Amino acid sequence: MLETKFIRIKNLEFKNLKLKLPENNFFCENLKLYNLNFENILCNFTDDLQGQIKFNFYEGKGIIDVKISDFSKFNGYFLIETIDINKLSSSFEKNIVITGFINLNGNFNIEKDKFEFETSFNSVPKRGIKQYMNFGAVEVIASLSGGSVIKQFGTSNFYYKTIAGRISLKDNYLTIEGLAGEKGDNQYLIIKPILFPGINILIDKKNNTIKFDEFINRVNLAIERIKQR
Repeated sequence: MLETKFIRIKNLEFKNLKLKLPENNFFCENLKLYNLNFENILCNFTDDLQGQIKFNFYEGKGIIDVKISDFSKFNGYFLIETIDINKLSSSFEKNIVITGFINLNGNFNIEKDKFEFETSFNSVPKRGIKQYMNFGAVEVIASLSGGSVIKQFGTSNFYYKTIAGRISLKDNYLTIEGLAGEKGDNQYLIIKPILFPGINILIDKKNNTIKFDEFINRVNLAIERIKQR
């Protein structure tokens, strides 16, 4: 068995890693990729390099079924349930507040010089948990969808009823779809409740694909604006 307290490979960090051979399994207490934290990661693989990875992700429970082909191709499916959205968003910027929980599921394919994935997400109401976001969160989400937030909405909290969408990456182009409903050529990404102040965020189906670099640039610009307030 191989044990190590800490390993860093560029933007990837492992803490308390234990690798068992020939059992083909390993455990990692904490894995950090950029600002994202994965905890209690348990991996089990067969001799033909198929396996399952279980982990915790911001209070959510995750499972990845993965297949590795000659260490040159990785593909699989994943499911992460009841992620605490606020803990996830604050890992990027503390002034972005989104309360509530969300589920993720999707698939991925990684090859040499190629990375493709598709993930769907939907909010999960819980008794006693208010679902709302602050103006900073609305601004970031609106920038991702290609929209802009009108300043007249102010800086109070905005309640939401549903968040539902799908994000896919192929050939370095990112597509964002709203799955909470449709109105003409627009798709609802976020739907506000009837009785509380909120905001609907829609996506134009004809203009919902951008280069991945531009997507990252939009995120960074929105976060920088929030930090400067």
